[in-house]
Amino acid sequence: MADAIKAFGPYAAVLAALVTGLILGLQARISRRAQLRERKQELLASAYEVSIQYAEMAYAVRRRRADAAAEERVRLSEQLREIQARLTWHEAWVRFEAPEVGAAYDELVTHTRTVAGRSMKDAWLSPPAADDAAMVIPTSVVDLRALADVRERYMAAVEAHLRPQGRLRRLLSHAPRFRPALPPSPAPAPPTAGTAPGTPGGPGDGTP
Repeated sequence: MADAIKAFGPYAAVLAALVTGLILGLQARISRRAQLRERKQELLASAYEVSIQYAEMAYAVRRRRADAAAEERVRLSEQLREIQARLTWHEAWVRFEAPEVGAAYDELVTHTRTVAGRSMKDAWLSPPAADDAAMVIPTSVVDLRALADVRERYMAAVEAHLRPQGRLRRLLSHAPRFRPALPPSPAPAPPTAGTAPGTPGGPGDGTP
């Protein structure tokens, strides 16, 4: 036993180095996956946030200053331009990163632009807020409740994408399916002795 341990001695350091390298590599992989997951969560949350910012512009336009109409038009138009650019960027990123989430985000952006865009148009055609009472905007004036369902669908798609079982389900859905091989066809029975091919009862006679 002592001789075996002594003979193994030179390899102990190599084995220890291999085990240490394996552990460090595994830790680095886990850390990298956690960082990627955190980055994806932040960007998907940012995509949702910018859709909220677009919808909130309907309130911002109605609450614009009445004593600086020209400056407010420039300020709000520039702010809306930046939000539009961020929406377009997030649409492309989400569609590339997670197609199933991208479909839900495209729906969210489309509905947000339709509902909030209509409210913004009405706001620009209405006089700006002139007093404190006008800063309180009821749902009869700006109604964004129609966006509740598409927002829920986007958040559900994000949750399904980030769940580990959701990723496993997607991997399995794209995996090649196993198809069992068909059993070999049975070999034809040899002709009976004394029966020539083509004769009644023999092979190839054409009778059932």
